[in-house]
Amino acid sequence: MPIRKLTDTLYIAPQLTEADVQEAVRLDIKTIICNRPDGEEENQPAFAEVQNWFKEAGINQFSHQPVVAPQITVADVAAFQNLLQQSPAPILAFCRTGTRCSLLWGYHQVQHGASVAEVVAAAEQAGVNLSNFEARLQEAKDKGLA
Repeated sequence: MPIRKLTDTLYIAPQLTEADVQEAVRLDIKTIICNRPDGEEENQPAFAEVQNWFKEAGINQFSHQPVVAPQITVADVAAFQNLLQQSPAPILAFCRTGTRCSLLWGYHQVQHGASVAEVVAAAEQAGVNLSNFEARLQEAKDKGLA
């Protein structure tokens, strides 16, 4: 999956590679957020290495907010939302597949009036299938995250 637009100011992607730098520059990305823990998978570049690739291209705003999808908390969602509000846009968030980034965004959306269907559809447009998370999104909408 290439870099995909989730909202007007947020793009998502799976694990970034050095080859993705020029696409990020073309999209005028200002901030990179990594939602993937270092060492999650063999042969995965460390976040510091990813930072260096993008710094060389002139992108200098970075945040490392590693999360694990089944254990995303209300604090994780709030921290991600704070990054989205405080960081220069457009923003590129990445993880292994783009799902965690979409979920962090989606949980906030459903807790602030969006329907689960709207969140799932937006993620689908960006190439991420959140259908396995519909029940959890609905629970977050109805009761908040645990």
